[in-house]
Amino acid sequence: MDSSPTLGGGWGGGNVLAVGVDLTDVPRIRKALREFPERFVKRILTESEAAYCLSRPDPAPHIAARFAAKEAVIKCLGGGVAFKEICVERAMSGAPSIVLTGKAAELAAGRKILISLTHLPEIACAFAVLVETEGS
Repeated sequence: MDSSPTLGGGWGGGNVLAVGVDLTDVPRIRKALREFPERFVKRILTESEAAYCLSRPDPAPHIAARFAAKEAVIKCLGGGVAFKEICVERAMSGAPSIVLTGKAAELAAGRKILISLTHLPEIACAFAVLVETEGS
């Protein structure tokens, strides 16, 4: 009998294959935005992520949450992935989801990554879970 944890109830189902967590210091992100605004954003965020984050009154916590999400996803996938191959999308409800491209999509091999994000004025946190999907 397989003793792997499973997820149900509309959360994507499947066995948990890997987890990743990351904490990001919001003041560090704010400093990078101040010192290298365009270069930093272009290196870390996809166009859709940048559009969302930069539309916020204080973009730093939102960028920090996405930075943490990308780090958490990279940990799930075992490394070797570029930040821009990982995109945090936001549903109308505000719920985040992950879209992978390039090598990140290859490493996920049809599996799904679930993500949870949160941020405070000083710190952002992301927790990612790589799960099997039916047929993977």
